[in-house]
Amino acid sequence: MKILPKSRKKVARGLSVWVSNHYCPTLFGIRGKYESSYKSGQYVESGAPGTGFFVRNSSSRTYKAFCQNERAKLVPNYWEMVRGHEFSFDREIARAEQAQGEKGMSKWKEMVLESYVNVLPMAKEAEESERIINAIKELSHRRHRLSSYQTHVMSSFKSKEARLGHDVRGIQLHVPEICGEERYQKFGGVVVAFSQLAASHRIWSVRNNFSGLESSFVQVYFDLGIFDFIQAPLMTPMMRDAEGNRYFLYPDFIVRSRDNVDFDVFELKGLNFLFREVPYDMVSNMVIDSYYDRENTQDVSTHLHRRNYEQFGDGLLVNKDTKALNEIEEEHKMRERVVGELYIPEMGSRYYVRDFKSLKTFVKALNQYQEEL
Repeated sequence: MKILPKSRKKVARGLSVWVSNHYCPTLFGIRGKYESSYKSGQYVESGAPGTGFFVRNSSSRTYKAFCQNERAKLVPNYWEMVRGHEFSFDREIARAEQAQGEKGMSKWKEMVLESYVNVLPMAKEAEESERIINAIKELSHRRHRLSSYQTHVMSSFKSKEARLGHDVRGIQLHVPEICGEERYQKFGGVVVAFSQLAASHRIWSVRNNFSGLESSFVQVYFDLGIFDFIQAPLMTPMMRDAEGNRYFLYPDFIVRSRDNVDFDVFELKGLNFLFREVPYDMVSNMVIDSYYDRENTQDVSTHLHRRNYEQFGDGLLVNKDTKALNEIEEEHKMRERVVGELYIPEMGSRYYVRDFKSLKTFVKALNQYQEEL
């Protein structure tokens, strides 16, 4: 059990430093540091190593507040450490290995878990090296300058990190190797369309209450991210829902993740992505209009309610043809104020998006890709 925030550790002959006992999030196994930090936006870890998202440039205050809250979860907390609530590699490795023994596991989940279990020990070594490097750097704050020997020791740990980062590429899952380069290039169109959809300021996920005629709406955010160290050249579309689950979209399957070990895998070819355009009043004016006022607040998890209009059938739809990707004349769109609805029946997921055009483009790209499967 950890009691002290730091412990004295001998890191080389004649050199001992005070090393933090707190878990230290790193970019190990994610992408190159330059690419992660600048080209793709700041990376924010979500719960455990190897899973997180890249922050988008956005003018939305609620999205900025959401990202700030996610970063705050990574700040070391003494009481969380003492209570054993901070992330632990040993505990995570044990959980992942135990999950591997589950029966009836799909080949996709088995493959993801195996890769995750293989990467975790290397990530543990890299994280320990990072804490030692930070401890040596702190010596310079007290002495103003490191000695040549201290600099040499620090460089050796940096080299170790770099070596581990190179070696991990050989055991990580690489998406193009799973589906083939040609098919992944076609999937790239889906990723591009998703990137445009993610920029929409207002996306709501529906939480079904099942106890009456009302369902709650929760504002959520879509991003590009990574799950369990799985590498993809264009990165991975990631959706969130009202229950706190994250959905990672790959060329062959979708991962619905509650955390890095507790997740479900759905084959992409077995899913239906249904799009339709819905009038404002079907979703409720409170959902749309009130957010223009709420945008100025820091509340990023407001629950909104609507009546169950679906009991009335298709009577409230802009176009009674409920087939996916229904075509509506441009002049009709201008007259009718609508939002886009995305429904995935096999997973019970439903979203409403203010920018219905970007949602329609994404679903169209995804359906076209599915046809080739």
